[in-house]
Amino acid sequence: MLWAPASLVGLPCAALLILAPTSEPSVGTAGSASGVAGGWRGWGGLSQTIAGMIGAVSAALLVVGGGSGGRLAAVTSAYIVLATAAFVSLVLLRPDAILRQALRSVVAAGLVCALLIQLMWGSEAWAGLAWEATRQASIAMRTIVEVAPDAFPIYEPTVRFISLTWPGMLALQTIAGLALAWQVYVRISAGVAPTEERAPATPLTRFKDFNIGDGWVWGIVAWLGVLILPVSSALHIAGANVGLVAGTLYVLRGAAIVATFAEAFGVSALALVLIAAAAAALAVPLLLVLPGLCTLGITDTWYQYRRRLAAARQGPRSNTT
Repeated sequence: MLWAPASLVGLPCAALLILAPTSEPSVGTAGSASGVAGGWRGWGGLSQTIAGMIGAVSAALLVVGGGSGGRLAAVTSAYIVLATAAFVSLVLLRPDAILRQALRSVVAAGLVCALLIQLMWGSEAWAGLAWEATRQASIAMRTIVEVAPDAFPIYEPTVRFISLTWPGMLALQTIAGLALAWQVYVRISAGVAPTEERAPATPLTRFKDFNIGDGWVWGIVAWLGVLILPVSSALHIAGANVGLVAGTLYVLRGAAIVATFAEAFGVSALALVLIAAAAAALAVPLLLVLPGLCTLGITDTWYQYRRRLAAARQGPRSNTT
């Protein structure tokens, strides 16, 4: 659970390349049409070959991972297949923003997977899955501590955190994996000409433009509610996972705001990377940076910092014309 399965990227990308139509364009003259169509047909065949290779490797990784591990590995493999099917179906049948499609795929795959777990193994299976996640996290953290003994103080808190939030971590890995799969698909399919049946694939927006719906603030409210109120353990776990996903998205939103203002004031991207690396290397500053970015992202719901910056920069320009 500390790192995302490669199949979260490979399987959706391969499915999109195989299922997306790649018919030839119609060109004005017969001669140019045959030449261009032949070129696009050749590239389409190459993309299908690439898709087949990616899909075969991804499927093999799923089979090996699901068969060699315990129930958690089997659940993860089934979830990846369900998330891939949901994402590709949504992209092809109901075009929308990729982040929104990824979130819908996570919800759909998670609900179906939870229903299958309940039907096959019963409610007791959740404790077993949490134990497997704890064991895997313990093994990984033990390896890290052997290499860096200074990390021993965070050993137990990290293992406990992962055992509680492994569904939320898998959801975040899925969102990142599906977004990367879409970007790879856009790059590979760029050589296939768009047609009336197939619109050109739109790449992801710049990180500086990253945004999420205002409704996500209720995820933070729910998380704070389960921390304060005396609720059942199931609600506590659910609220913690929703809070993890919402908090991470708001951290990214806050980081996008920082990147936007840094660009406006002439701070280079390299300087931001160095600052982020220094914060990651020092645990105490990192514990201050992440809540700060999350708070910045949440308050952007009402203050719209980037919109205000754009309006402020546009004002002087309009006055000088």
